[in-house]
Amino acid sequence: MLHFANTKTGAEVHLGRAGAGFYVEARHPDFPLPFRKTYVWHQQDMATRDFELLRAVVGAGQEERASAIAS
Repeated sequence: MLHFANTKTGAEVHLGRAGAGFYVEARHPDFPLPFRKTYVWHQQDMATRDFELLRAVVGAGQEERASAIAS
């Protein structure tokens, strides 16, 4: 359904359909296993919210995180 990829870091986030609901999955090349969470059909708003949250985290550049840590 929805997909976001950060070309700088290689991280990706997916929102898709699973058998009776939805799933949100985040992958990063530094970690061997993905983060995946599933939702039942009536939790679509929660799945969308979590996708947006992970998209913001994946989209943040390393220079932004480094400056936030240094503060």
